[in-house]
Amino acid sequence: MKRFIIYIIGIFLVILENSVINYIDIFGASFSVLIPFLVLISLYLEDYDAGITGLITGLVRDITVGGIFGLNAILLSVICYTIGHFRKNLYRDSMSMIMGLIMAVSAAYSLIYAFVSYFMYFTDGILLILIRAAVVVPVMNMIAGFVIYKLFNSLILKLNEE
Repeated sequence: MKRFIIYIIGIFLVILENSVINYIDIFGASFSVLIPFLVLISLYLEDYDAGITGLITGLVRDITVGGIFGLNAILLSVICYTIGHFRKNLYRDSMSMIMGLIMAVSAAYSLIYAFVSYFMYFTDGILLILIRAAVVVPVMNMIAGFVIYKLFNSLILKLNEE
């Protein structure tokens, strides 16, 4: 039941991100609520469960957004599995550690996605894309992660206890 609730929340966040949040444009980029949520959830799930959660939400994101099909599923699955695998080595109660992890994951995800998109579509302005991917998006996702952490921390801890 716990996993089903997490999957539903993840799918809801993908829909929210695609329908509302993508229209909020800050410095030419929009933030993600899915990545901070997946980072927080992966800190409390087993590696396999975290990887499946990343895979499901990534597939839903690929189906709804388009672009390079499967890239979101692969990236989110690997990110969630990795965090789930190393979760015992991470201090989950530290706000600064969680925010730093959200920034690092956001930067890695954005940079990989930007590089793959650049070489697939040959867009202009790689320097601007890299600045957005390495600086703007991670900072915005860290702020979104802070809000998500404050709102959903008690729910995540309750799901962890079940």
